[in-house]
Amino acid sequence: MTARDVRTAAFGKPPRGRRGYQESQVDRFLDRIENTLLGQDDLTAREVREVRFSRPMFGRRGYDETEVDAFLARVEKQLGDGPLPPDALPPITSWKELRRLKIPLAGPAARGYRTSQVDRVLEEVGIALDGMVGATSAEVAKTRFTQSIMAGQGYDTAFVDELMPLLAAELRRRGV
Repeated sequence: MTARDVRTAAFGKPPRGRRGYQESQVDRFLDRIENTLLGQDDLTAREVREVRFSRPMFGRRGYDETEVDAFLARVEKQLGDGPLPPDALPPITSWKELRRLKIPLAGPAARGYRTSQVDRVLEEVGIALDGMVGATSAEVAKTRFTQSIMAGQGYDTAFVDELMPLLAAELRRRGV
């Protein structure tokens, strides 16, 4: 899950007869989640698990509790043991730092980018980060990857799509 996923999250209304969660409280909490994924807040998995929202005023319906709770469960899992999103990573300035990066795999229902293609490009970026002849910032910026044939294979596309511009920016900063 990325900051963009949080920013674009949408929840329906609860079934008739239920009030749901107060929308303004959920929206404020989503802002905190987004900021955490951007490295600008330090929300923990425990805080996500323990958050409580009020009900909207009588006669009004807020967000569907089951949708919000399912979304928060995914956030809790990621904050608890998932990898940092690319934009929350410290700057990657060497091949050694790039190799330590754990790129998440695609979910069981998603087709990811082919690992061999991504690994090959990351190796070229790493070589360039270490001052040798490797990929240029322009090449990295326009790189496109092929998705795997089957769902549940390859690297998470959202993570890679956010990582590549960060690497291109670092190479550009170095004049490569």
